[in-house]
Amino acid sequence: MPWTCARVAGGAVVAAIATVVAAVPASAQPATPSPKDPGVRSSTAVACGVSYPAKDFSRWHHFPANTVTLRSGPSNSCIQTGQGVHDQLAQYLCYTPGDGGTWTFLRNVSTGEQGWVRDDLLAGNGSQVPCEDNPPPAFANPL
Repeated sequence: MPWTCARVAGGAVVAAIATVVAAVPASAQPATPSPKDPGVRSSTAVACGVSYPAKDFSRWHHFPANTVTLRSGPSNSCIQTGQGVHDQLAQYLCYTPGDGGTWTFLRNVSTGEQGWVRDDLLAGNGSQVPCEDNPPPAFANPL
């Protein structure tokens, strides 16, 4: 009998979630994504310690008003390699799909530090030049 109660309760939870999802208004939907390739979902892993040579030769950009963290790969789970603040310039090198969206590999012109920053945190939505013509797909995290 306990199994029956658990199954009924689980079904009720699924029904409640479906009702809540159906009740979300269209205005609450996420903004239109950038024309770049989408990032990977949180169920996949990305490599840390990844770098690329400069491919983007656009003008330098100021970091946003808020301090941004440069990381060793295109994921918040990668270690911090530096920071960028509003009075410093960033040289965009290229972008790639990463955890939760696309990420730009860049160099902080003021400090020389290099790292990855999620594009929605950068001016102009980050670099517009892909790091690779045919990037390898993200792989499932074996852990």
